[in-house]
Amino acid sequence: MPRKPPSAAGIGLVQACVGVATLALFASTAVAAPKKTTGSEADRGLALAKSGDCVAAVPVLEKAELDGHRPSTASALAGCHVALGDLILALEIYSALADEPKDASWSKSDRKAQGDARDAADELDARIPRLELSVTPNDADYSVKIGTRDLGKKRGPLPVPPDEKVDVVISADGFEAHTESIVLGEGAKKQLAVRLDRSGGTAPPKPVPPPTKALGSRYWLGARFRGYLVPNFVMNIVVDGGTTTFVPAGEVTFTARLADVDLVAAIGATSLGLGATAVKPPGTPNTEWEIVESDLVGITATLDILYRFRLDEAGVATLGLGGGVGIGFAPIGDLYRWQAYPTGDPDDPSTYAKCKAPNDPAGSYRYCNQLDKDAHRYGEGDAAWGNGGARPVIYPWVALPLVALAFRPDDHVEIGVDLGVTLQGFLMGTGVRFGLD
Repeated sequence: MPRKPPSAAGIGLVQACVGVATLALFASTAVAAPKKTTGSEADRGLALAKSGDCVAAVPVLEKAELDGHRPSTASALAGCHVALGDLILALEIYSALADEPKDASWSKSDRKAQGDARDAADELDARIPRLELSVTPNDADYSVKIGTRDLGKKRGPLPVPPDEKVDVVISADGFEAHTESIVLGEGAKKQLAVRLDRSGGTAPPKPVPPPTKALGSRYWLGARFRGYLVPNFVMNIVVDGGTTTFVPAGEVTFTARLADVDLVAAIGATSLGLGATAVKPPGTPNTEWEIVESDLVGITATLDILYRFRLDEAGVATLGLGGGVGIGFAPIGDLYRWQAYPTGDPDDPSTYAKCKAPNDPAGSYRYCNQLDKDAHRYGEGDAAWGNGGARPVIYPWVALPLVALAFRPDDHVEIGVDLGVTLQGFLMGTGVRFGLD
């Protein structure tokens, strides 16, 4: 809703910003014809404002208004205050100008300036942020100062300079002054509840919440065991056949505890061993069955990020929720592959056995052959990814979600268990860590 034009007291506030003499000039507009403005000063100020040099134009226009008020110079002065960021002063000038009685001595530009003032005031009114105060006790007859502007006992939405950090000072007889620092953007509205404390120390002390016990040490060194259950249906995402496999891993951990967030860095070794298992690419004929074995060992570096929720007031038992990322590579061991032939039902991968050599045993040439892609698949170590083989070199590690339950029997000892879902399978783990501080 547009702001109501200011009264004579409001106009006086505007004039106080440009000089005591201007107050008398604006107040006189309702009872006397304006004094003729010195043309040279007014023209020079208007020219400076039109050129965009408002820093130089403001003092010239103020002097011209002191010498003799004209709506055209007042409007230009308000426009320069807008350009320089003083929207509140500009609004008050525009509002006073819009409420000013018309005078027969005005020029065409004066009449236009006065006629446009209301629209300019309404536009500025929408841009200026407002602060609504709620002050207790109710009997406090308070005054308000916002930044350098003393608003006295004014109530209702109070104008605030936009995009500027200002101190709001609320004071009243018999109470301690209260100060709040705020920053409001253009057009913003904020409600601020303030409680004034009575002078002389009669105000009741504010309750102090009991300190929350920290979650033990800030830094921890530990070790953990993690196992990954890879069900057969997970293998079937990338191959036919396969088998349910359990992959064990051991890791050394370093934990940094930031408030209720744990950052857990770990480095460890993972056994990627696999017993003789029949697999083939999905959708390919039975002649593509192979037997694979692995004695690979992977080295992983991971980072878990867990937000811990206290399960008791002291935080002895906590529940962590989060996820983890990392990278692994397999520098130790090999992946071995054999072409395979059926010893029973060709559609049953459990009946397949390793080929010894091309067409060995006799009659198995459809399965045991020496095609280029199969010639070295008689128990030799496979080539790495990127070289036509299936042996992993570098692989990602992602866990989401991770759930960690921890118990701290001592401020420097913590025992925990982990559960999660990873790219490698379903994670289960347990570990212990020791505080370093």
